[in-house]
Amino acid sequence: MRTVAATLLILATLDVTTAFGQEAAGDSRGAADGKPAKSKGVPKDPDNVKGISQYEATLGRGKDRAAEKDWAAAALAFQEAIDLKPEEARGYLLLAQAKRDGDVLDIVEKGRSKSGSEATEAGLMLYRAELLERKASATALTGTGNELAAQLKAAWEPPRDAWGAYANFVASHPSVSGHKATADARRKAIAEREERESRFAAVRAKRDNK
Repeated sequence: MRTVAATLLILATLDVTTAFGQEAAGDSRGAADGKPAKSKGVPKDPDNVKGISQYEATLGRGKDRAAEKDWAAAALAFQEAIDLKPEEARGYLLLAQAKRDGDVLDIVEKGRSKSGSEATEAGLMLYRAELLERKASATALTGTGNELAAQLKAAWEPPRDAWGAYANFVASHPSVSGHKATADARRKAIAEREERESRFAAVRAKRDNK
């Protein structure tokens, strides 16, 4: 099940201004009655004042499908957007969020190597931390003593560090509307879980050695 943070991300990263199906404001060319004539409803794109780019239109289509929870169609549209602009990070973040199965961490990591806004970078970092924490939660820990300590470190150090990196990024970029409190809470929860698992392993070791 998708967590609250991931769900919020889908909404928080849909930051492309589009005007599908809406008329643009009237321009300066006069109509026959002397009133300004309206344009023919060409959607506007902040990066393309003459009309929305194919890339932005494709992202918009994917967002519409995501809003309808048609995840397969949304993912397809976001992949098409990536094909149009493979060096733009936004498409990777949205594709990762739309995927409902499989490991999407690779998509997020690829997105982090691309160019994008600070908000997109923050979104990728947050989602990466969440994915790493999910992965750690699903890791089977079977050892005791030093072996368990190594397993715990291998499992929980990546998400703990990822949440820390996200918190630092948000703190150093005031323009980003991030969730530093969430990151701090997740790091605390991870530390508490490591402690519980260590205590449980110690009890198990004593039981097995009787």
